[in-house]
Amino acid sequence: MTRNTMAIGALAVLAVSAIATSANAHPKLISASPAADVSSKVSPTEIKLNFSEGVIARFSGIELKDEAGKTIATGVAATDPRDRTQLVVPLPAPLVAGHYKVTWHAVSEDTHRVKGEYSFGVDR
Repeated sequence: MTRNTMAIGALAVLAVSAIATSANAHPKLISASPAADVSSKVSPTEIKLNFSEGVIARFSGIELKDEAGKTIATGVAATDPRDRTQLVVPLPAPLVAGHYKVTWHAVSEDTHRVKGEYSFGVDR
């Protein structure tokens, strides 16, 4: 094998691994508050979603629904100014006892889009 062939082969391997790495670089939901599948005796005042990388608040958000499927009003999603990996959505009114479903979507700072959902409960 010539040096040129070996160099081209090495560059091809590097290019493929770089593409594979960037394709997997999507933000992942690390944690949420209130936590998934947990019930609390106190109504949350906000929903916090912590991601593996920074997100853009104006392109990210949540939809909150009660167990009957009724949409619950939320405030505007914002990132923590000191931690752009944390999306914070205020809840303007206390939640009544019941189960709630959070459907979230997020756009990372490098424009990857992800979505997901989880549930939590409020006991009183």
